[in-house]
Amino acid sequence: MLSKRIIQSLVLTAMVVGMFAAAGSAYAYSCGGSYTVQRGDWLYSIARKCGTTLSAILRANPGLDLIIYPGQVLILPGAYWDNGNGYATYVVATGDTLKSLAARYGTSVDTLVALNGIANANVIYEGQRLTVPNGVVVPTPPPSTPPSAAGTYVVQWGDTMRKIAARYNTSVDAILAVNPQVFNANLIYVGQVLNLPANTPTYYTVQSGDTMRLIAERYGTTVDALAALNPQIPNVNLIYVGQLVRVW
Repeated sequence: MLSKRIIQSLVLTAMVVGMFAAAGSAYAYSCGGSYTVQRGDWLYSIARKCGTTLSAILRANPGLDLIIYPGQVLILPGAYWDNGNGYATYVVATGDTLKSLAARYGTSVDTLVALNGIANANVIYEGQRLTVPNGVVVPTPPPSTPPSAAGTYVVQWGDTMRKIAARYNTSVDAILAVNPQVFNANLIYVGQVLNLPANTPTYYTVQSGDTMRLIAERYGTTVDALAALNPQIPNVNLIYVGQLVRVW
């Protein structure tokens, strides 16, 4: 009886060790910036195989259904692609900070915050998509004169591409033309940064702690100029979080 128990214990120990060893090797494996779904895959197994998490994969693939199919290509943390407009999209990986990304892409934390509508520069998430300079055109802090290129818009709750197009007096096709990273006009998500077609006004979404003076300084303009562009704001000293302020 004793020897039988010893044998059972050894077998159980070997199984546990094997499980941990398998898990360790799976998490150490890197799939690069994308993964093509194979037969029998499911999101959790892909996350383990590629050393990431299920939530990060869902974040990196807006609108992704939990039901996946062979041949489907999934974006993974660490992915990077050129948007063709002087900027690129980078998918946050484990260990990234805005400071390290600013150094990597030759820009500043403030610029990344402004480009991506980030409320807290100390908080970014694995799998989060960020707009960054593409290494060819490195943006400086906003100039003192209106840029000739288009601005950006941060998607809000309830937005659709059609609503955004109507708000900026443009078309869905025109917005898609300057956002090649958007594969489906019906799949956009809160917090996503969209490039706006040329000759459209640029808006800023008020963040906690903002004042009209701070916004003016950030965009190299004046409070009076902002007041003239925003007649819907009767008192420049009274703005609220989430409010859209036209800056150009």
